[in-house]
Amino acid sequence: MSTGTRPREKPRLAAITALSLGCSAAFAARTEPPALPSGAYDDLPPALWWTLGALSLLLVVALVFAATLVLRLKRRTQALKASESRLNAILDSVDAHIYIKDRDLKYRYVNRKLCDYLGLRPAELIGRRDQDLLDGPHLAQTRQNDIRVIDEGERVAGEEQAIGKRGRAEIFFSIKIPLRDAQGDIDSLCGISTDITQHKAAQQTAHRLAFYDPLTDLPNRRLLIERMELALEAVRRSGLFGAVLLIDLDNFKRVNDARGRTAGDTMLRDTARRLAGATPPSAMVARIGGDEFAILLERLGHTAEEGARKAVDIAEQVRTALEQSLYIEGHTVFSGGSIGLTLLRPDGKTAEDVLREAGTAMHRSKEAGRNRVGFFEASMQAGMEERLTLERDLAVAIGTDQLSMHIQPQFDHLRRPVGAELLIRWNHPTKGPISPGRFIPIAEETSVIQRIGDWVLQQACQTLLLLDAAGQTFPLSINVSPRQFHQPDFTSRVRDILRESGAPPDRLVFEVTEGVLIEDTQGAIDRMTELHELGIRFSVDDFGTGYSNLTCLKRFPLYELKIDKSFLYDIPCDADNSAIIKLILAMAKQLRLKVVAEGVEQHEQAQFLIRHGCDSMQGYLFAQPMPIEQWLACSAPRPAAAAS
Repeated sequence: MSTGTRPREKPRLAAITALSLGCSAAFAARTEPPALPSGAYDDLPPALWWTLGALSLLLVVALVFAATLVLRLKRRTQALKASESRLNAILDSVDAHIYIKDRDLKYRYVNRKLCDYLGLRPAELIGRRDQDLLDGPHLAQTRQNDIRVIDEGERVAGEEQAIGKRGRAEIFFSIKIPLRDAQGDIDSLCGISTDITQHKAAQQTAHRLAFYDPLTDLPNRRLLIERMELALEAVRRSGLFGAVLLIDLDNFKRVNDARGRTAGDTMLRDTARRLAGATPPSAMVARIGGDEFAILLERLGHTAEEGARKAVDIAEQVRTALEQSLYIEGHTVFSGGSIGLTLLRPDGKTAEDVLREAGTAMHRSKEAGRNRVGFFEASMQAGMEERLTLERDLAVAIGTDQLSMHIQPQFDHLRRPVGAELLIRWNHPTKGPISPGRFIPIAEETSVIQRIGDWVLQQACQTLLLLDAAGQTFPLSINVSPRQFHQPDFTSRVRDILRESGAPPDRLVFEVTEGVLIEDTQGAIDRMTELHELGIRFSVDDFGTGYSNLTCLKRFPLYELKIDKSFLYDIPCDADNSAIIKLILAMAKQLRLKVVAEGVEQHEQAQFLIRHGCDSMQGYLFAQPMPIEQWLACSAPRPAAAAS
C-alpha cells in the first residue's frame, strides 16, 4: 500500500516508536512484547497516538533530567567530601586544639591535635565532657568560660590550664565563640586553644633575668626601684609611713679574698636566706649589687615616730641575724652588717633619693664601728639609740632589785581600804626612776612584756600572802597586757604560778583594756572563762575610753569597771563628764558590777562619786602608790597604849 492511501500511518508509527523507546528505557525489558495481530492499531484514533507519543517523550526527558541531577549530586557530594577532607587536613595540621561543644558541653568535633594531647581517638572523645576526660582544679575556670559562651553569647578569650596525658599542667590561650542555628539560637560553641606553656616559661625566664639576681634569687635594684616608687605613691595617698634598710656586709671582702669566690657566693646566698627569715612576709628583700642588700618596709605607722620604732625593731632583728656565725667550707666565718635606715615619707622624694639617704645612714653606721643600725635623721638616731638601750636594760632588770611593785589602795565611802592595785616601778642604776609610760610601751612591743607579766603575777601572789598575814583580805589588782593575755599558754602559766605560790586566786583581779574585749570577742570570752574557773576575777581598765557596749559587757565574766580618770576632770562642774559617770554607775548597777574610780584627787570629785553610788575610789586624795612594806607598816593596827 502506498503512503498516500494510509494517512494514519505516520502518527501511529511515531507513537509506536516513542512508546517502544520509552518502555525500553523505563523498564529495560529483556523479553519481546507479545505479538499483536496485524491491523490491531488501525482502529485507534490519531489523538491517542499523539498523546502516547508526547507522554513517552516527557518520560524520556524526565529520565534524562533525573540522570543529570544524580550526576550533579554525585559530583557535588564528591566535591563536599573532598572539601571536608581538605578542611580536616587543614584543621588537623593547625598547632592548636580545635573543637566544637554542644549546649551540654559535650564534644561534637575535635581535631587531631586535641586527640593527641588527650591520647584518645575521635570516637572516644565525641559525646563526652571535659570532666570525663581531664582532672585537676583548673576545670572550674574552663567550665565557667564555656557557660559564658553558651548561655550569654559572649566571645571569651583568655588563659586556661589543663592536665593532659603527660600528667603536667599546661597553659593554653583559648578563644571561644558561640555558634547559632538557622533561627539564630546558640546551639554550640567553637573553641581554639593554643599551648603557650613554653611561651609563658620564656616570659618568666626573661622576667627573672631582668628583675632578679641570679645568685640569690632576690629582686634586683631595678625591681626594688619600681616597688619603691609604688610604695612612695601609696605613702602619699594613705599617709602610712614606710622605711628602707640598706645593708652592707662588714667582712664580705675579707672572706671573698681569703676563701675565694665560691665561699663569697655561699656567704651571699646565706645572707639572703637570713634576711628573708628576719623580716615580715610583706617586706621586700633585694640584692642591689656586690655585698649590698636592701629591705623595703611598708605601712609601718601613721606617724614618723611609730614608723621609725617598728623599722628599728626589724633592723635590730636583721642585725642580730647577720652577726651569727657562718660555717663555710669547713671554716667558721663571722660577718655582721652595717645597716642604714630612712623613712618613706609623703614629701615628694623619689626612690633614688630615698636610697641615697639610706646609703648615707649606712656609711654613718660603718664609721661608728660597723655592725650597727644608723638613722638618716639625726634626731631619730638619738631616740632610737635611747630606746634600744632601755630595751636591753629592761631585759636585764627583770628579777633584780631594779624593778619593784608599789601598792595603791582603793577606799570606800567610809575611807576603808577595800582593794588595791599593784603598779610596777623601775629604778635604773644610772638614769634613776623611769616612768612606766616610757618603758611599758617598749616592753609591750617585744617579748620582754611576757617576762615582766610573769614576774608581776609572782609578786602579786607574794603580796596577797603578806596581806593575809597582816589580816588584810581585800582583792588585789594587776594589769595584764594584750600581748600577754593572747599568749596561747597564758592560762597554764597563771595556773602554775598560783599553784607554786599558794596564793588565793579569788582575791586576784586581772585588769584588761576594752581593746582586749573587742579585738577577738569570742577568744577573749573563752580565755576569761578558763581563768575565771581558776578563781581569777576581771576588771575593765580605763572604762569609757574604748568602744565596748552594754551587749558586749554582758557576755564577759566581769567583776568590776574602772572609770578612767579623764572623766573625773572638773566634776561636778562639767555637765558632760558628770552625765557620763552617772551613766556608767547606773549601767554597772544594772549588770551587778563593782565600780572603781581612779585618779580621784579632789574632795568634790569624791563627794560626787559617793553621792551617786560609786563602790570605791583610788587616787592621790586617799593615798599615793607606795612600797608594799610601807603600806603594811602604816596600815598595821597600833597597840592600844600607843593609841591612847
